[in-house]
Amino acid sequence: MHERRKPVIVMVVASLIGMVFAGSFLGALHHTRPHDVPVAVVAPETDVHRLGVMLDRKEKGAFDLTAYASQDKARAALLNRDVDAVFVLGDGSVVGQGQGARLIVAGANGRIENGVLTEVFQGFGQAAGIQVAVEDVVPLPSDDNNGISSIFFVVTTAIPAVIMAVLFAFAVPTAGVGRRLALLLAGSVVLGGANVLVADAMLGALAGAPWALWGVTSLLVFAVASFTAGTLRAAGPPGAGLTALLLVPIGLPASGGPMGPHFIPQWYAACGEWLPPSAAISAVRNVVYFHGNALGRPLLVLGLWAAAGIALLLAPKRTQKQRETMTPTAPEPATST
Repeated sequence: MHERRKPVIVMVVASLIGMVFAGSFLGALHHTRPHDVPVAVVAPETDVHRLGVMLDRKEKGAFDLTAYASQDKARAALLNRDVDAVFVLGDGSVVGQGQGARLIVAGANGRIENGVLTEVFQGFGQAAGIQVAVEDVVPLPSDDNNGISSIFFVVTTAIPAVIMAVLFAFAVPTAGVGRRLALLLAGSVVLGGANVLVADAMLGALAGAPWALWGVTSLLVFAVASFTAGTLRAAGPPGAGLTALLLVPIGLPASGGPMGPHFIPQWYAACGEWLPPSAAISAVRNVVYFHGNALGRPLLVLGLWAAAGIALLLAPKRTQKQRETMTPTAPEPATST
């Protein structure tokens, strides 16, 4: 490569990476609005339908309302992560008859989402002439009063996982697949434990379930590190670089960040559900704040990424001799005698 072209290539690559960061973060988070936020409503079906029509007049498709027969079942749905809030109209109440109401939220879902829910449903109460009291059944601890510790915890775990996979590749370049997987597994447990030690014991930002958090964090590290190692083996440094871009500038905004997936474009949130950052953020919150409920899907996503990484590491790699054999060679020119 000509020496004068190298600076130009560096500037072009850096600009493209910057465009990915700016387009992904700003595209997802610059203009947020709620869509299909799941809310349980303790009221007859007819009242729930009328409430949905009223809310749609203000923001079409913002809320997905589901009727529940009892407040206990609705609360259970909130704690199981089936819904993000519960709106109780009261026994036998009808929308617009002046009865009191209650909005039950889980503060651990995030301050921004709960603020929107409170504003919308209390605004509805004022318009309907009813008093709406707010109850928080899963409040955020004082050490995580904004509900963003889980997001930054995942980011500060995923990036070192990528770095660890790259460092292993340079530290033990001749290691076989079995040894490499063993090193990645051991490193995942160590790195996961170290980050949990900081987040739980030292800072108290994600306290309450250290062993379960350690398990989830180790799985996150192994999923990211094994996939990075696999792409590095299959495509070299560009593969590892693309993996890092997929995880941070794409994966993080696709999770919804501090607002959650119900406040970003729907297609982006749908993609984010299958990326490690979104799955890991949900898993961390569910472990720390919701007693380990609704862990099935996040663990499935992380497990699939780990399986993909293992498959890439196990796939046969072309040797230099095989590449030379598959590359057609030009016929030698005839020599005159």
